[in-house]
Amino acid sequence: MAVPSRGFTLLEVMVVLVLVGILTSFALLSIGGGPHERLAEEARRLAGLMQLHQQEAILSGQPHGIQFSRTGYTVLLQNEKGAWSPPAVADTLIQHHLPEDIVLELWVEGQPVAIKKPGRLPQVLLLASGEATEFVIVFGFSAERGADPPLYRVSGDALGRLAVSAVQR
Repeated sequence: MAVPSRGFTLLEVMVVLVLVGILTSFALLSIGGGPHERLAEEARRLAGLMQLHQQEAILSGQPHGIQFSRTGYTVLLQNEKGAWSPPAVADTLIQHHLPEDIVLELWVEGQPVAIKKPGRLPQVLLLASGEATEFVIVFGFSAERGADPPLYRVSGDALGRLAVSAVQR
């Protein structure tokens, strides 16, 4: 009479380990990066958008502007009469809303700019010559997190050069 074997085969154990590994990787991906990574992603997104529209302004010969609000930013174009308005084509690359817990602060030419209500004019200009308004934008969280909350900044000089960096305190 044969004695039934007890326990698991090596194949069964390996299948379970692979499944646990897959589930763990999905859990890590859904959590995403920490607060530093979220702010860095927003800063890189803004810098990429600004580089794109800076190049578009140069190629089209039409100035572009960025209008900032507490909740995000919008790209504006200047028409022949000098009025600023969003581009006619609805596109995801002309407007971005920040996540609810992330806010931004803006300095233009060394001066802080109040951005509670968006106006009709852009605060940052991207000119057809490649020049731009000198600015600094700092991304942070709306509710302070601890004694040293993370901050990221995007800065641009008058020659249109952009830089993204973590703010060191």
